[in-house]
Amino acid sequence: MTVTAIIAEYNPFHNGHGLLVQAARGAGAGGIVAILSGNWLQRGEPALLPKGERVRAALLSGVDLVLELPLPYAMATAERFAFGGVALAEALGCVDCLAFGSETGVLAPLESCAASLLDPGVDKAIRQGLEKGLSYAAARQDAVAALFGREAAEPLSRPNDILAVQYLYELQRRGSGIRPFTIPRQGAGHHDRVPDRKAATASATWIREQFLAGERAALSPYLPEASRAALEKAAETGRWAHPERLELPLLAVLRRMSPKEYAALPDLSEGLENRLAAAVKEARSLREVLERAKTKRYSHARLRRLLLAAYLGIPQTAAWQPPPYLRVLGMNATGRQILSRAKETASLPISHSLARLEHLGGTAGEFAKLEARAADLYQLLYPEPLSCGTDYTNGIIMI
Repeated sequence: MTVTAIIAEYNPFHNGHGLLVQAARGAGAGGIVAILSGNWLQRGEPALLPKGERVRAALLSGVDLVLELPLPYAMATAERFAFGGVALAEALGCVDCLAFGSETGVLAPLESCAASLLDPGVDKAIRQGLEKGLSYAAARQDAVAALFGREAAEPLSRPNDILAVQYLYELQRRGSGIRPFTIPRQGAGHHDRVPDRKAATASATWIREQFLAGERAALSPYLPEASRAALEKAAETGRWAHPERLELPLLAVLRRMSPKEYAALPDLSEGLENRLAAAVKEARSLREVLERAKTKRYSHARLRRLLLAAYLGIPQTAAWQPPPYLRVLGMNATGRQILSRAKETASLPISHSLARLEHLGGTAGEFAKLEARAADLYQLLYPEPLSCGTDYTNGIIMI
């Protein structure tokens, strides 16, 4: 059986995600593994739906096996997101292909851009750009353009292409035997505020905005049945992330932190800890913290990740640690076959039990505790919070 991996957030699973699953099947995938972010995501935000609901929707929409992308990679830059996701695909030991969407839609320019990032001269040029006050993304794009030409750097200007390049970079850096596969993003763009009715696609950003605004009937054409049902259930029960419930507890944690504690956060550049500490002292809302701390170099997304890393207690030491385990969140019959095969090929411990993974100790224990705490804090975003420890007791989802 040919096994294809997809690294995803599914926030929520929409028709565009379904198109990638279908394309992977059409390209010969007998089994599809989703490496899925948990309850906190790359943009420095909580997932709209808890991971269990997103796992179920994915399994009912064409995915066979779902593994968890641990928190230090899920709520991170594109570089660490790809680092963690590709490492887990490799560690499974039976993945043949990595599938992803991209604006470019063809591999050659994406692979060329990824190869350029392996050149030592690019790192030096990036550092020079950062010293000039550029953001990391701008400094990197300028560095590749200066050394390899603007055409080579073009993929670094588009969100899906950026992730695609990072996946390819990781595969190339590792000398991986996993084959890449991409399809062009169809219909609505990554951040489009208007759906593409003809293609029946909409951005996850637009879908979330409509849900939060109560315009849920408008979502039906852009979601598979399982995802639509999950959102309807969440609306009825209130078990979805109400963002307004995050602000006060987050500000409470930030106000008690010192600059030294800010300096211990992942991806924080020297000097930003003082700017953050000063912003928190003056600000009366999270929006105000972001506005006061934002500069040309530090985007809102980067700052949100830093602030949530403080709230969730993600240490800098976890940032570039290799994944310590493979945690299974859900599967169907084909997924069970993949998992059975992986038990012979995997290079990391595999389990659905977070308690069992925690008992491994070391980095595995640290990551498991982080995951459990993040789930406990996520559940405070419900109108009726759950008690602690549910990430230890929730069972694997079987379809």
